[in-house]
Amino acid sequence: MRALDRLRMQAALADRDLAGRREAIFQLLAQVEVVELTRPVLARAAQPMPTRLGTLDAIHLATALLWREGASIDLAMATHDAALGTAARAFGLRVIGL
Repeated sequence: MRALDRLRMQAALADRDLAGRREAIFQLLAQVEVVELTRPVLARAAQPMPTRLGTLDAIHLATALLWREGASIDLAMATHDAALGTAARAFGLRVIGL
């Protein structure tokens, strides 16, 4: 939603377009599981990473790594951020969106 808000402000997105995009996001979010930010996630994000990452990207990656370890599933990192995608690949995650 924050990205849509930025887009709305930068590109003067019409209300109708904004509403359609918000609807699509809500439909997508209904199909995914949102993971709470926990102390173990923060502790993992504070550990050294194989590539340079900002704090929020490290938190996203740490969440994915802990989720993969706990669930033992094939997890993909969806991102359009090259630095996050590179770090995720360095940990053996499949990356989509780049």
